Amino acid sequence: MTAFRVLFVCTANHCRSPIAEQLLAHDAAELFGTSDAWQVSSAGTNIPGPWPLHEHAVTVLSQRLPVVTEHRSVALTPSVISTADLILTASRRHRSITVSTVPAAVGRTFTILQFARLCDQVQPITGTDSGGLGRELVVQAKLARSSLQPVPGEQDDLPDPMGRGLAEFTVCADRLQDAISRMLRPLELRRPTT
Repeated sequence: MTAFRVLFVCTANHCRSPIAEQLLAHDAAELFGTSDAWQVSSAGTNIPGPWPLHEHAVTVLSQRLPVVTEHRSVALTPSVISTADLILTASRRHRSITVSTVPAAVGRTFTILQFARLCDQVQPITGTDSGGLGRELVVQAKLARSSLQPVPGEQDDLPDPMGRGLAEFTVCADRLQDAISRMLRPLELRRPTT
């Protein structure tokens, strides 16, 4: 199997993108039956330092996952962008920064909520390689753009819960979980019979 690399991007890599990273890593491992089928990471466009997960991010993840992985914020760099097969950003601004940094990434960079909407239009994809399934999902999501009506731009932005209470973090995590479920919905891994 060939690994499929997903990168989540937000501002400080302290709340939204690491929450998404851990939720997708968990759900992809459950779907594909192995923790290394998809390599999921996250980064931030404006890192004030090597921050750990925000305390409310830890709380909302611990309510959803059996284990919360330790995290330190990572800066978004050209090499981080270039190695990703799919880049999912918290907002249109993060998407713009990503694509400005590495213009060749434009075809594989979406906001998280935009990509979920596109995946809603994707027909079931089956295969024996989880990496191939991920790459085909990106292709089919791009093709789905032509069948969708435009939405107001702000609908593609995931609000930043930073500086707010646990309730806002819970809403953020719920929206990320919903988006991830919609992304994975079309994928079916056929395990080879022995």
